[in-house]
Amino acid sequence: MTATLPATPTPRPLSRHETRREARREAAHEAHWPEQLSRVLRPTCFPARQDELLATLIRHRAPSHLMWRLTCLPRTRQFGSLAEVVDYVDGHATTGTVAEPV
Repeated sequence: MTATLPATPTPRPLSRHETRREARREAAHEAHWPEQLSRVLRPTCFPARQDELLATLIRHRAPSHLMWRLTCLPRTRQFGSLAEVVDYVDGHATTGTVAEPV
C-alpha cells in the first residue's frame, strides 16, 4: 500500500494589473531606497559597522527591503557616512540574490 500525499493547491497566475503593480512597487524601492535609508540613518549614526546599522534600522522599524540592502556590507568595516554605505551597496549588491547567513 502506498501513501499518497494531499494535492497542493496550484497558485493562481497573477493578473496583468497585479504584475504591473508589483513592478511599480519594486521600481519605487529601487529608485528611492537611499532616500528612505537617509530618513533612518542620520549623521549621528556614523561611524558604524553593519550590525550597528541594521540594529538602528530595526529600532526605527524600517522597511525590510532596506535591511536586505545592507546584507552585502562587510561585517567588520566601519562606515563613516551614509554616502559611503550607499556607494558600497551600489557597487556590490546584485539584484535577485540574497546573502547566505553565516
